[in-house]
Amino acid sequence: MDVDSLDNAALEPKERAPPKKRRRVVVSCTECHRRKQKCDRELPCANCRSRNKETSCTYETGAPTARAHHEKRKSSPLYQSSDSPQTVPSAPLSSMAATWGYSQTGTSTMGFLKKIESTTSDGDDESPGLAHPTSQQENLILREKYKALVRQLPAKVYLDKLIAIYFQKFNWRYAAVDEEIFYRQLQEWNKLPFSILSSTGPHALSPDIRSFPAVLFQIIAIALLSLPESPDPVFDALKYAGNMTFEDLARDYSESGSDIGSLFGKQQLTVTNVLAQFLRAFFLKNTNCVVECWHVISVAIRDAQELGMHRDSLDPRPVDYSIEEVLRNHWLIQRRRKLYMLLVLWDVNMAVVLGRPGCINSRHGLPSAPVDTPVSPKDDTSTPVIPRISGKDPPTALTRLLWWNRLADPLRDIQDLEQEGQYPKDFSKVDRVHEQIMALEDEKPSVLRLVNPDTRWDALEAMHWLPGARNVLAQLHHFSIMALHRPYIFHRKESRTEALKASLEMLELQKRAFMMFFGSFDAIVLIASIYVVFPREHEELKHAALRNFHQTVQRFSVMQERNPMAKSAQGVLKAILAKFTKAIGNSSAPSGAETGSEATPSTSTREGTDSNTPSTFGRDTGGRSTVPSIGSLTEPSPAASNSALYPAAEWMPPADNLAGLAPLFPTSDLLFNDLTALQGGDMPPPILDGGPSANLDDLSWQFGGDFGENTMWQLLNQYQPGLV
Repeated sequence: MDVDSLDNAALEPKERAPPKKRRRVVVSCTECHRRKQKCDRELPCANCRSRNKETSCTYETGAPTARAHHEKRKSSPLYQSSDSPQTVPSAPLSSMAATWGYSQTGTSTMGFLKKIESTTSDGDDESPGLAHPTSQQENLILREKYKALVRQLPAKVYLDKLIAIYFQKFNWRYAAVDEEIFYRQLQEWNKLPFSILSSTGPHALSPDIRSFPAVLFQIIAIALLSLPESPDPVFDALKYAGNMTFEDLARDYSESGSDIGSLFGKQQLTVTNVLAQFLRAFFLKNTNCVVECWHVISVAIRDAQELGMHRDSLDPRPVDYSIEEVLRNHWLIQRRRKLYMLLVLWDVNMAVVLGRPGCINSRHGLPSAPVDTPVSPKDDTSTPVIPRISGKDPPTALTRLLWWNRLADPLRDIQDLEQEGQYPKDFSKVDRVHEQIMALEDEKPSVLRLVNPDTRWDALEAMHWLPGARNVLAQLHHFSIMALHRPYIFHRKESRTEALKASLEMLELQKRAFMMFFGSFDAIVLIASIYVVFPREHEELKHAALRNFHQTVQRFSVMQERNPMAKSAQGVLKAILAKFTKAIGNSSAPSGAETGSEATPSTSTREGTDSNTPSTFGRDTGGRSTVPSIGSLTEPSPAASNSALYPAAEWMPPADNLAGLAPLFPTSDLLFNDLTALQGGDMPPPILDGGPSANLDDLSWQFGGDFGENTMWQLLNQYQPGLV
């Protein structure tokens, strides 16, 4: 080795050791540092408060907390000159998504953000973004409000009896509440220690159990509606004021359930929240608060969509892929789909009845229908979802509900036709929808049809609802026909005939079940309008129309004490009866009309009370479905002469008046437009019997309200028979 090489080797620096990393002081709390979240360095910080982890919010020794920094800033002149202190968010951003109107499902920005936060939660057992009060004071207020509302629940001895009444008399109509799931949640609720509600508060409960009292309140409120107002040895103890009725008590309970549902906002909705809202709408419908019911259903629909119940692709995923979790998730999906189908059905039916737009556009697609299973499983972690075998297994309440869903298809087509007005370009569309309605009647399962039904299961105690369900489904069929042809009755004779027949059939079915049914008032007005404007048409149906008219008025008179809607319609009904009988030339009830005692029901006169007597109405001798035939109702009474069917002079409205008439929505006018009828400035007394009504020849009956100039009510105000 030469001298130069030695010199170079001596000059080469020795290998350096790796530099030491400078350890920075961790300024975040230990929880935020672990979760890799931005910390506001309060004590406790906002993230720990939002996750109810105040006790875990600690800082490393020597870490400057925001409290010390805050004190330092307060002493500075710059801070003292500031008008408002700087605020920090009290919860993760995704938890505010529902409040701001963003969806947390699907492909929205907030949906992605929530997924990111849940991914970085390091397996916490809490749901990300759980809404919690931002201070101990707010936590105390919320806890006391929740306790005060829950304290209003009746004692267990009353609660159990009212729950049994609900499942016996009401739940079959919509099958909204799964009995096994409900009793499982009730058992869990009853086992809650008082210390949780008195110390930790509702945020210590799971979201479903936290909202469960809202369902309880609505169930007992609905059950109370079935009790007679006579003294009750059991439930009178629940009344807390003199002259209080069970309906007053039911309203209080329902309001309490609604208040519980609104305590927690929209940050963490569950299927239980949506179910409570549907039951609230059910209660409002049964107490004839139809406008409020319509609004509650719209809110329930939006909340259900927030949960992703409107798309199959947004169905929940199992926690893991064990058999138990997969089966449990399958049953959860079935419950979600059934509840959303109920909301869809109520939305389209109320839209058609009230003439209001619906909240759901079926063109955007609907989720799959639920599976009609034989029974609800007692253990949803070991029972697969197996469909019921038609003809072998007895029908269920869901069987009826699924057929109602089929009957709703033509209603959506009717909504589309309404956009074309009273003069569509092609009436063949109307005829096609009519054929669709009649084809559905032919396809109706034998166990649900009204004539020659399959009655193998009628004697079973659990099938007590089946005969009444047949009557209701038959009415829905006739209502579809009436709603289809209603816009065209003044411009098309075929539509007048079909609408008149369907209205009479519907009134006849309601007489057998003594039901209010919101189509009754519409049918009465439609029948009267046809005969006032076209008095010489359908003479073979005039006696049937007059008889059904009087019988319906009698039912409304009996109902008015417990049915505000029937009571408010009394004046309008009497005015319509005056003009109707004047138009057909017979102001007395026909000999076949019921007497007042015969019209008195033996059961509750609330909306939806059904008769268990099967009927053979609306079919031909071969048992095939036909266009509804009035049958024996069309035959004139032997005591009546043909000359009595026509007024002395016929009144015909000007043709231009008919051309511009708006479609008839009588129930909507009664609810939204303050429809009234006055005679000489005084409200008339109710009609209590089927005999002649006083002052029917007086032409001073006038309709009032917020309706427009182009309505049937204005035309009826101009009705002047005998002047032509």
